[in-house]
Amino acid sequence: MKKTFITLALLAVLGTLAVSCQKENIIDETSIVEENAKIYTVSYSVDGVNHQITLIGDEAWHDFLNRMFALVEEGHKVSFRNEERASRVASSKESVTYTTTNREEAYTWAEKMTNEGYTVIVSFDKKTGVYTCDAIK
Repeated sequence: MKKTFITLALLAVLGTLAVSCQKENIIDETSIVEENAKIYTVSYSVDGVNHQITLIGDEAWHDFLNRMFALVEEGHKVSFRNEERASRVASSKESVTYTTTNREEAYTWAEKMTNEGYTVIVSFDKKTGVYTCDAIK
């Protein structure tokens, strides 16, 4: 019995050593996520104070526009332009004005004109509820 126990213990130790000496298969599954997020470099002004910000992705761009419209509704005068779009368009000193009482229409128009390379100036008249949007190229 003593011989059997020693033999089994020796085989167990040798088996453990054999397993621990085997080469480990390491599978490196480095996942590469490629995000094609749009980058916006935006110059903007609130009540004549100039700022610049870099926004990454459409969600950040829409958050920025919503913030600008919130400031307008508080009585501030804001202007903004996408530097990427503005630098690609020839300057012609063209000016377009749009007025509406619908916030979504003003928002959509301002976004469209910014994407076309215009500097957009937005104001809001609390008494009449009219958004006045000027686009200057």
